[in-house]
Amino acid sequence: MAGNTLIYVGAEASGLYRKEAGEAHWENLTRGMAPSAQARAIAIHPQDPNIVFAGTQRGVYRSKDRGDNWERMNLTEGRVVWSLKFHPGDPNTMFLGTEGSEVFKSTDGGENWEYLATISNPDSVQMAFATRILGLAIEANSPDHMYAALEVGGAARSSDGGKSWRIVNSNFAGDVDLMDLHGVAIGGSDSGSVFISNRVGVWRTRDRGDNWENLEFQKYSPIMYSRGVQADPSDSNTLYACVGMNFGSEEGGVLRTTNLGDTWERFDNGEPRSTTFGVSINAQDSQQVYFCTRKGQVFGTHDGGGSWTEHKLPEGAENVISVACSSG
Repeated sequence: MAGNTLIYVGAEASGLYRKEAGEAHWENLTRGMAPSAQARAIAIHPQDPNIVFAGTQRGVYRSKDRGDNWERMNLTEGRVVWSLKFHPGDPNTMFLGTEGSEVFKSTDGGENWEYLATISNPDSVQMAFATRILGLAIEANSPDHMYAALEVGGAARSSDGGKSWRIVNSNFAGDVDLMDLHGVAIGGSDSGSVFISNRVGVWRTRDRGDNWENLEFQKYSPIMYSRGVQADPSDSNTLYACVGMNFGSEEGGVLRTTNLGDTWERFDNGEPRSTTFGVSINAQDSQQVYFCTRKGQVFGTHDGGGSWTEHKLPEGAENVISVACSSG
């Protein structure tokens, strides 16, 4: 499979899937994986696409052969993993976020994980589940500065590499739609712009969270609820945002900005039939972008959005929440 583009998709109800972009058949990756895996986060090593991590309801798993075989990493039992992030300067250093707002760190390529902190926000909105860290982001130029997106607790910032955290919700406090964060990303050549997604769209800060501005998705799309935001690894001014009407809506899409959020445009092909829950940009070829929808659609482009292909998942593969792609 070397040199071919591989797509990985995680479904809460039916496991982790993989396929080559030019093939029709999806494989359910089960060898060594957690039983009935709920792959909430997928992370591909930035330098070696053979190495793939999956965050699940039973901790974090790693494959060294692009998903053929998996092994559970040494993370404290009982942790439900919702986010994974590589250090921008050292891929042997990784961070993860859990349900329960715990942050863990690995310095040996994901083998072992140490507890760093629990992000506490007394003003978090009480839900049927514990507050989750749905996204982590690290400033490339100043990697001790990190950000976390909390569901439903708003935004948090660390200035010491994840050891301690401060809630930065001056624009959100008390509003459940704004506190319900689903993702965080960093853009700009100076790592000076931080973006978060919530129920009303995407917001930006240029002062590390002291102040946030609404990027007003209503100007560009009738659907604004955002389930995630991702930066292009090869162009720090370009970001992609998942959108839908609401959590379970029957309409979805992807918006793109090429100017650090000043303006946005609809990027998808107009065919998603449910809220978009994940978007991935191929680190080896940024013209390749894939996204997945809650009810199981997967779309990909290899020409920067000029044309699209739908990659139909097997029957019953719903509650799709994560996607990743790589080649090499």
